[in-house]
Amino acid sequence: MNAEASGRNRSAATSLETCGDDTDEHVRWATHAWSEIDPDVEGIVCRVERAQRHLERAAVDTRDLVGLAQGELKILLRLTRGARGQGDLAKSLLVSTGTMTNQLDKLEAAGLVVRLADPTDRRGKFVEMTPKGRETLDNYINVQAKRERQLLDRLSASDKQQLNRLLRKLLASFTNEPVP
Repeated sequence: MNAEASGRNRSAATSLETCGDDTDEHVRWATHAWSEIDPDVEGIVCRVERAQRHLERAAVDTRDLVGLAQGELKILLRLTRGARGQGDLAKSLLVSTGTMTNQLDKLEAAGLVVRLADPTDRRGKFVEMTPKGRETLDNYINVQAKRERQLLDRLSASDKQQLNRLLRKLLASFTNEPVP
């Protein structure tokens, strides 16, 4: 990043820190209505939720762009490590075998996966990603990675590192795991 772009990034980050957002008004209202609400906690919860909605919206848009449903994307991601049994896929994705069959039917019709006979169980099927499936998955990853970078572009590198550290601490607090 050149000095000019770095300066713009710092300037944008500074203006983001000093301006209020919709959440500030919500926090003022909520803490006035309910005295037990901690304004810092309410702000964090609201902002994390809003950030998650923006990220999920971008993922949905990207899936729509490449023609994949969320379940189909999850299957392709699981298949990047190699062929998997159809039942194993259903179990690992916590879906019924009927749901898995429907999703695999769509992926197979689109030429993204193939089902092969299981040599150890004549009733079982292995599922393997095709080159077209890999190309579709790679396209999704490339488009979505670019979109996520754009969404977080107004944060400096050190802001992103600090946010990662804080989110790591937050998630560890949910599970009572020690923070590295």
